[in-house]
Amino acid sequence: MAGVLKTTGLVGLAMCENPHERLRILYAKILEVLEQIPKNAAYRKYTEEITMRNWFLICRVFVQIISKMVFL
Repeated sequence: MAGVLKTTGLVGLAMCENPHERLRILYAKILEVLEQIPKNAAYRKYTEEITMRNWFLICRVFVQIISKMVFL
């Protein structure tokens, strides 16, 4: 694939082979931990809101990437 980034350009920072999948897993774990916090707690409410927004963005991008791979 031409134009694919092979390095971050930052010394000591490893490249993730599948960053969208990794982020999806991390967001799912965050949401799982937030379930232990009372529903009316402000921290849970706002952290859950931010995490869900980011998770949906990652899932949307992931679907776009997969659909492009299918039609290649």
